[in-house]
Amino acid sequence: MPCFFGCALLREENLKSYSWALKAFLGFTNGKVPQTILTDQTLCVREAIAMEMPAAKHAYCIWLIVAKFPSWFNAVLGERYNEWKGEFYRLYNLEAIEDFEMGWRDMVNSFGLHTNRHINTLFASRTLWALPYLRSHFFAGMTTTGHSKAINAFIQRFLSAQTRLAHFIEQVAVAVDFKDQAGEQQTMQQNLQNICLKTGAPMESHAASILTPFAFSKLQEQLVMAAHYASFQLEDGFLVRHHTKIEGGRKVYWVPREGIVSCSCHHFEFSGILCRHALRVLSTGNCFQIPERYMPLRWRRINTSAKLLQNTLSDHTERVQLLQGMVSNLVTESAKSKDRLDVAVEHVSMLLSRIREHPVPSSRYARTDLFT
Repeated sequence: MPCFFGCALLREENLKSYSWALKAFLGFTNGKVPQTILTDQTLCVREAIAMEMPAAKHAYCIWLIVAKFPSWFNAVLGERYNEWKGEFYRLYNLEAIEDFEMGWRDMVNSFGLHTNRHINTLFASRTLWALPYLRSHFFAGMTTTGHSKAINAFIQRFLSAQTRLAHFIEQVAVAVDFKDQAGEQQTMQQNLQNICLKTGAPMESHAASILTPFAFSKLQEQLVMAAHYASFQLEDGFLVRHHTKIEGGRKVYWVPREGIVSCSCHHFEFSGILCRHALRVLSTGNCFQIPERYMPLRWRRINTSAKLLQNTLSDHTERVQLLQGMVSNLVTESAKSKDRLDVAVEHVSMLLSRIREHPVPSSRYARTDLFT
């Protein structure tokens, strides 16, 4: 589900403005850089991200690119436009970079697009949109900015260029609060969903007890398809391919002692969900549970995630940041009514008394700077 962190009001859409906005965002996140960023093809945004967040994986939204194809190529290709578009999607979904680049050259030759500026621009920026270059990076399976576009559309329903600044801020706050409440309701509805098991495999029932309904449905799709694949043991791993195929396949590496499994399709790296090829190997090897490391906290139900937080957040700074977030939520929720505020004050007072009973060790934990 989309989570609205904030928005920036810019005077101009240029490198300086975008750079300022990203710096401001990093200020609110205590310098923690997003793992992945999806945007349109605005050059200034690309330059600002490279300057302010070089560690983030920046990618272009493929939907925004494809939406321009009719105006770019319809007149140029004429009757061959649909044929070209089919070939583009085939190349886009390839796994190997070498296959993509070789196929792209063949496509350019076949359709006579050597001098087309849009084709040349697309190829020059291929590492930002083509899946062969993105599969090894985590995108939660997303390649479009659809969620953020939906939020933009929601806000624009009641905001215009004539809106006064003070009113603008108030209305954005209303919008965010509305979205948050809708998200909470959606989470509750998801948790009440009845999970339907389809394979009867122990791995499926194990995953159903841990993963959110959304994540489980994605894993279940892969589990169902895994039954249609055959696995062949090699010296250094397994070859997995569809039972109707006699050539090709995916290379899977599995180290049972360490609970490590990886596949050449990079589905897990890209989406956080194990692929059918890896699941087939695990099933063949009498593995009855999904290894712990392949069910990320992101995809776990809240109750199971909470149990792991103490072990996962071993770093003191991260624990402090977690507490800051909890305190912020406590103040926000408590301020909504007098009864809530009274309950919060009473319990926080008792909690502080209990905390002060614990001795402060003479270590680096003895002194902590909290940012408010």
